[in-house]
Amino acid sequence: MKKNLLLILILSFFSCNSSDENSDSQMVNENSELLIGKWAYVSVKRNGSIIDFVHSGEGCSDFKPDYIEFTENGRYIQFAFLNCQEEFSTNLLYKLVDNAIIVSYESTNEEAFTSEIIEISSSTLILRTISNDIVLEEGFSKIE
Repeated sequence: MKKNLLLILILSFFSCNSSDENSDSQMVNENSELLIGKWAYVSVKRNGSIIDFVHSGEGCSDFKPDYIEFTENGRYIQFAFLNCQEEFSTNLLYKLVDNAIIVSYESTNEEAFTSEIIEISSSTLILRTISNDIVLEEGFSKIE
């Protein structure tokens, strides 16, 4: 009887482990699908304090909001409208590992930064990035 009980416990442990791994994998796939697209900056917190976010091109005649973009082929693009001119950073790649977005330089594969997904939906993205003593939380709204 004890052997049967032990066998049942072992089997239930492995079946729970497998389902946890499947749900983690499913969550990464869902996050990956939601992440693809252009995300406009809407809010910034630095060490818990809200910072007034001003888009770099406000006041320009053909203004476009600053945004980040995650492409299907793993490219991370930053867009800003500096001095009323479009500026793109396109030399970055990203990969999604669990709830972390690891961004690296394309030329060296060296990590540029890692951001944690705090919240993601079809319209909202909140990322937390920690660098030295700075905790940055950025809120985004999906634009495409």
